[in-house]
Formats: sequence, structure tokens, C-alpha cells
Amino acid sequence: MKKTKSKKAFWMRSIAVLLAFLCTYSLICGSVFADFDRDEAMKIYKAASIPEFTDEKYASADTVSGQLIISGNGTERVVVGNLVKLMTLLIVFEKIDSGEISLTTTFPVTKHAQEVSVGKVRVYLDNGKKETIRVEQAIEAVCINGAQDAACALAEFIGGNEEQFVALMNTKALTMKLKNTLFTDSTGINTDQYTCAEDMALIMAELVGRHPACLSYLNLTYGMFKHESTGQGETEMVSSNPLNRRKFYEGSDGSMLGYSKQDNYSIACTAAKDEKRVVSVILGEEDENARAAKVRKLAEYSLSNFTYAKLCSVGTFVKKVSITEGKNKKIRTETASDLYVLLNVTDVEKVKTSIVLDEELKAPIEEGIKCGYVSYFLDDVELGRVELRTAESMERANWFVRLIRKILAFFGLE
Repeated sequence: MKKTKSKKAFWMRSIAVLLAFLCTYSLICGSVFADFDRDEAMKIYKAASIPEFTDEKYASADTVSGQLIISGNGTERVVVGNLVKLMTLLIVFEKIDSGEISLTTTFPVTKHAQEVSVGKVRVYLDNGKKETIRVEQAIEAVCINGAQDAACALAEFIGGNEEQFVALMNTKALTMKLKNTLFTDSTGINTDQYTCAEDMALIMAELVGRHPACLSYLNLTYGMFKHESTGQGETEMVSSNPLNRRKFYEGSDGSMLGYSKQDNYSIACTAAKDEKRVVSVILGEEDENARAAKVRKLAEYSLSNFTYAKLCSVGTFVKKVSITEGKNKKIRTETASDLYVLLNVTDVEKVKTSIVLDEELKAPIEEGIKCGYVSYFLDDVELGRVELRTAESMERANWFVRLIRKILAFFGLE
């Protein structure tokens, strides 16, 4: 009898725990997506038109070239909150790829990181218990739900303190020639910092283009943070990003959300199609539905209408040009390098070339000698130029051939 009651009590407790978990999970998911309405977002998406956005602040960039594709009000300075962490991640991945740190490197949680995150999104790191975490854990926490304590702790580990890490962020911004960006923290908590759509697109383009390993983290939507060094319970991490978690935009494989009371809802996402990859940024939207709808429209427009076109390859034959006193009268020339240019797909076939020679060539001459350049134009705008070089060696013609040529030239027969 006691055994039967014991089994009954066990199952009752188990059911209670399961119900509690389901209720908690439901509440979390409900709160995470309380303001996102898929149907409403789809209506906005269908009605939106690029590039006829008017009030929006937006920009997209190609990740291979790091060049801007399209922009609207793209230099207007705004407060973007969590999107600041894209620069934090860029600094972190630079350190990883340079070998200064690794994903498995462990570091201590600082008191400042714990205190600054109180009342904000966090994974409850505990300086009082001398908690240590791995770099990869911090990256996951930042990418999934923008954990403020994880971002700050990571920044202080790399910089020595947050102030010195912020100096690294601003130095990077200067190196990238971002004229409308200033950082004052590593998390986006401070409201005295600013950026713009163009600068944010360039930051994410460099992050994704030069450090593609970040995509496996920017695409995460859920995780459990394990407090391995303290033994405390796991912390659940849930992404509020509808592009990936709610599958509103299947083409996107990495995103980060931002919000500030000053400038409302923002987002930066990356998407790929047919070996092309772009990043798209929308800042200052009125709600989550408009944010998701318009960044999807912007990403799809950028992928469909622009391409990083290869106008020429190194060693491409250009033309035969005249050479004085050569064994032959003309010598072959070729391009000395590749040339890629970001273009609207409809303009690729409109590109024209112009050849400029440095001076008259004279034999003998070696292969690979610079002899001019090729300019590539779209209408009257020069897109770029490539050095022109000799594609073969040329000996000097013997005295008899040179003499005959002079005689023929004198009578206008050559």
C-alpha cells in the first residue's frame, strides 16, 4: 500500500513539474513575441517598396566588397541600443582570428558586468561566486538574447576594462572611416552614443564578410547558459528575433535586434542567395512588425538587383598595340589584376572600356612590363581601372627589316 502511494506521489510531482515548465515556457514565448504579428508584418511587407521608402533610415551592403549597395537617410545619427554589440562582436572575432584568444578561453565575470546588467536582459553571471565563463558562451549569450552581462564581461576581459575596450571600438570605427558613429559602452545601454544605418551596415558587412564563423552564432534562436564554474541552475536564453525564430524570412541566416526609447525599433540582418551575401539595416521603425517586414524587403531587393560583378580577370587579353622596332609590328597586352565592381544587374552589360598607353613602346621589351591602363566606364562615370602590361617579350627587329620598314613608311606604303 505504501509503495502504491509512493508511486502515485512521484507521478503527481512529475506532472506538476512538467506543467510548471510548460507554463513558464509559454509565458516566455508569449512575452518574447507579444508585439509581433506575423499577418500584420506580411501586410506591411507586401505593401512596402524599395527604394521608395521615405521616412525610414536604412542601408544595405555587400559583404565581399564591403561596399554600400543602397541607402535612405543612411547618415542620420540615431541611438540603436543593442545593435552596438555588432561592433563588440567584430572586435571579439578579430581577436579570435588573430589567435589572441580562442572560443575556449575562460575569463572571470567582473563586478561591473554583473551590476550594469541588473534590470536588463542578462544570463545572471555572478561575480560574488567568482564565476568564470568561456568566450564562446559569452558570444552565444550576446547573439541569442543580447545578454548585457555577457557582453560587458567579454569586453572587460579583452580590453582590461570597459573604457579601454570602448577605445578599441572607436579606433576601429575611425579605421573604417565611419563618420557618424561614436561608442561609449560595449552593450548599447548608454544613450549618449550614436551611429547611423550606413555605418551599421558597414560594421556588420565586415563582421560577416571577414569572420564568417560568426554566422553560426548570429543565427541561434535558443539556448541554455550553463553556469559550470558555480554549479547554479542553467539560464534559458530565448531570441525575440522573428526573422529566424518565427521563420518570417527564411533567407536570413543571421540577425541582431536593437531598441531605444529615443529611436524605437532597429534591426541588422544578413541574407544570401546565389553566392551573393548582403547585410541590411533598418533603424527607427515604429514597431516590430514594420521592422521585420521592411528589412526583409530591403534584403530581397539588394540580393535581386545588385551584383559584385567581375569586369576582368588577371591575364585577360586586351588588344595588340604598336611597338617600334619590334620583330613584329604589334605586341599583345593583358590586364595585370582582377577588377570587381558593385553594380545594378541591369548595368553590367552597359560597361565600356577605354585604353590609355603610357608612351610609345619600343623593342626590345620584356613580358609583364607596365604599359598603360584600362578604364571601365558606366555612362560617363569611371568605375575603376586596371594596369595594362605586355603579355609577351619582343625582340628588336634586325637592321635590314628596320631599313625596309623606314623605306616603306617614307613612301606611305607601311
